[in-house]
Amino acid sequence: MFCPNCGRQLPDDSAFCEQCGTQIEPEQGANVVNESQTAPPKATPANTGKTTEQLSQFVKKNKKVIGISAGVLVVIVAVMIFILTRPLTVKLGDYITVSFSGYDTMGHASYHFDSEAFYQDYAGKIAYQVINSGDLINDEVACEMLLQECVSGELSKSTELSNGEEITFQWTCDDDAAREDFDVRLSYEDLNFVVEGLEEAETADPFADVEIVYSGIGPNGEASVVNNSDASYAYDLDYVVEPSSGLSNGDTITISLPWAETEEGQEYYLSTYGVIFSETEKTYTVEGLGAYVSALSQINEETMEEMRSRGEDALRAEAAQDWLDGISLDSINYIGSYLLTAKDTNQNSSRNNMLYLIYQVQSSANFPEDGFQESFSYYYTVRFDDLIVMPDNTITVDFGEYEVSDDRFDKEFNNRRYYYNGYEDMDTLFRECVSVNVDRYKYETNIAENQPSGEEQSTENQSTEEQSNAEQESEE
Repeated sequence: MFCPNCGRQLPDDSAFCEQCGTQIEPEQGANVVNESQTAPPKATPANTGKTTEQLSQFVKKNKKVIGISAGVLVVIVAVMIFILTRPLTVKLGDYITVSFSGYDTMGHASYHFDSEAFYQDYAGKIAYQVINSGDLINDEVACEMLLQECVSGELSKSTELSNGEEITFQWTCDDDAAREDFDVRLSYEDLNFVVEGLEEAETADPFADVEIVYSGIGPNGEASVVNNSDASYAYDLDYVVEPSSGLSNGDTITISLPWAETEEGQEYYLSTYGVIFSETEKTYTVEGLGAYVSALSQINEETMEEMRSRGEDALRAEAAQDWLDGISLDSINYIGSYLLTAKDTNQNSSRNNMLYLIYQVQSSANFPEDGFQESFSYYYTVRFDDLIVMPDNTITVDFGEYEVSDDRFDKEFNNRRYYYNGYEDMDTLFRECVSVNVDRYKYETNIAENQPSGEEQSTENQSTEEQSNAEQESEE
């Protein structure tokens, strides 16, 4: 059975349509009841009128409820439409973490955006419309594109950090592109973080195990650095010595670590070795260098005695080898020294000092067959060069290296002329040994001003008499 008004299928015994409320009239001839069957009772007009009236009253009573329900339904539908059509909100702050490393005062901060977690949360929810085609990319690729094109940020400070310091992660996002291209509303705000967990740095003295090695002779000494520390950072230090050459005892030098003084260097040693240097520059006083003798008082008696002995031996050897028969060496008397020291002391000087040992020599000519005998005195020199005084006041000198008088003068005996290596008088000796060098050397002497000359001079030590072989020149 169907409703004649709305077409809804109804039970055969329905009096009204459940859908539209139309009264249903029984169809004549539609259901012929056999006489043997019992015919259903027919509704009386009274019953029909009552039912219609009841339906009318029901509608009137529930009209307000029906209206409210319809309104609520409209609101629900509208809300659902709004929810389904509004942009997807993406909360960016949920995926940012900040970590700290390094040492206090020189710490580092880095941030990490957890893209994997972001993809898991939003893959399939974010779509990107490809321009000119209308196709949608709707998976992890869309998430990745959103992050690359629309999302970025940075830390307000990431280096030279200290524990307890506050830094901020500041977003720089393209909200318009996110809305237009991805239909996404980005939700974010700057995030504050407190620096923590940085290690405490060790304060180290880079000069604690430093040894300054001095070499050479002042004023041309040199200085270098040897670091005896076994600390790990010690092998990564570059010391600078200023000045490193042209040194004398008592000079001041500066040892420094120029790169360690820079901000870059400080950060390097702190981040690599966990140290902060207590100082990067230190001064030292030069000591331990040998120095060229500059005063006669520096030469100790032991050294002087050895040089004097070597000089006398040289003269005796010369007399024994070169002097002729009849010429004798009667005595040798050391009378003092001249010390010449270079005015311009540098490595190019041929001799930094010269010590002249002065001897008064007594010699005789003896020719008994001619009844001739004569005695006279002259001066002989032995020179030692580059004497060095060490820090312990000992003197370093090569005793085997010396120069004897190379000047000559002639002396006539018994109508024969003989030549001697040396000087007839002190004036000549001074002129030839000292005066000719005053432009380059200054001098000091301990020879008495009233030194006698000629036959008045001492003739002690005559027990050392030897025959001479002085060179003889035949008279023409």
